[in-house]
Amino acid sequence: MNRRYSGTKRGVRRNVLHVEVQKRGQSKKFYLRSAVGLGAILLMAALGLGVSYVYNRVLEDAFYTNRDFQVRTIDIRVQGAVTRAEVLQASGVQCGQNLMALNLDEVRARLKRMSYVEGVRIERQLPSTLKITIEERQPVARIAPYSKDGNQLAQAVYYVDPEGYIMKPRAGERLKLLPVIMGVEAGQIQEGQKTDRMEIGSALNLLRLADYSALKSDLDLTQIIVDSKDYLILRTQGGGRIRFRTSYLDQQIMRLASILDYAHGHGLVVRTVDLTPERNVPVTFLN
Repeated sequence: MNRRYSGTKRGVRRNVLHVEVQKRGQSKKFYLRSAVGLGAILLMAALGLGVSYVYNRVLEDAFYTNRDFQVRTIDIRVQGAVTRAEVLQASGVQCGQNLMALNLDEVRARLKRMSYVEGVRIERQLPSTLKITIEERQPVARIAPYSKDGNQLAQAVYYVDPEGYIMKPRAGERLKLLPVIMGVEAGQIQEGQKTDRMEIGSALNLLRLADYSALKSDLDLTQIIVDSKDYLILRTQGGGRIRFRTSYLDQQIMRLASILDYAHGHGLVVRTVDLTPERNVPVTFLN
């Protein structure tokens, strides 16, 4: 039995040795395949870099350094009062620059920083023309702010467009005959920015609603007063004083129309109307 046991143990050793030899062989194959794969990847990367380099050089020679694509004409078209010189300066583009190398998004962004500019279209017209079309903001009212500390303001008047963008009149410009919004603190005005003040937006909305309503001939739309962040004041043509809330303006306009119709029908002249209560609107008439 001892001899059988000894023979069986030697067989096991031979099997273990055979397995170890197999594993070593497989490891060599694995490392060989890994090395081949890594070499292939490195070769592809090198080829890719080479192709990319060649591609970039071709682009550079064909477009970005090609003298045929130098900007020779800057065609500026303006729908408004912004001047060609102002647009050219703000764009940062000069004749002689490469037309294909220009970043049009950056040029557009620079032009959009101009407070009067609402829309910008930029086109390359090969081989050497850059076309810029500017759509200008149109003001619908003026804002005459006040100084909280009573000091004289460096800028006494601003323009505002229907969306609430604030603009400064040009130097020496004759002010446009537009409704004036009063009662706005100067610190709330930022040129070139869209205002976030609800009372200014409500004043613009009230002017728009009144202008398109049947009440237009009864109201004095040359001036609107911001009484606070919650209230607005408008005058009638006869000097009457109408007080509005900054919200639900369309409903208040309808109530005011009924009141003025009643006054006209009875030969009365409105002195004051307070539309701020939801019910029982206080109205007084001139004697």
